[in-house]
Amino acid sequence: MPEYVAGDLGPLIEMVQLARTGLLPPPSSAPWLRLNGTETVLRAAGGGSEGWPSPHGSGSGFFRCDVLQTEAARWTSFKLEAHKAALAAGFPSQAVSRLMGAMGEIADNVLEHSNAAATGFVVFSGRPGSFEFAIADDGIGALASLRSNPEYAHLTDEGDALQCALTDGESRFGKAAQRGTGFSTLFRSLVNMNASLRFRSGDHALSMQGTSPTLVNAHVARKPRASGFMVSVHCAIREPNDVPGAI
Repeated sequence: MPEYVAGDLGPLIEMVQLARTGLLPPPSSAPWLRLNGTETVLRAAGGGSEGWPSPHGSGSGFFRCDVLQTEAARWTSFKLEAHKAALAAGFPSQAVSRLMGAMGEIADNVLEHSNAAATGFVVFSGRPGSFEFAIADDGIGALASLRSNPEYAHLTDEGDALQCALTDGESRFGKAAQRGTGFSTLFRSLVNMNASLRFRSGDHALSMQGTSPTLVNAHVARKPRASGFMVSVHCAIREPNDVPGAI
């Protein structure tokens, strides 16, 4: 049987989401999966851990979303560790600060929109030249969240719901509430950075990549139904000869 080597966090967390729906075995027990140093993250995502920052100086961390409601100091400590991991990976301070702001905004979305904050978690990992984070939950997903407001009753497709949820000002609170800015914060944080983003909800995935990714260059595709909502963001250091906007 071919072996899959877990390197990036995004695909690994997507496996966790698919395992939650029963489409895959738990990644920790899959004989075809070599975890390659991601065991600690996986155990935390699949278990009851509340959080840990950078165990043994690994440059990675895990935090459960509902804990950030009650333990602000621990959440701040976690974000500081993520900040240090991104700096150590080689990203400039200003870019890192923007990324941390976006990560916090998306974690807040789990509390506001998932209806299952206790199932949500944030993970990050930094290594030379790259930094990534992923946020996932086992909640109601983008379509059900939006349709809880009659303003979005016309939505019937998970792919359309994903695109709507990622649009500035769109959220279950309605346009008049002037909420729904978390993902636009994320897109702004990635200006002039090489980035790959993937969003997963229900039976669709939306992905984009390149420098300064936006919904204009997004690709939406039908996929096996996954649990809840997931976003993964992978950033790489731009090389001097990188072509702006290349995908």
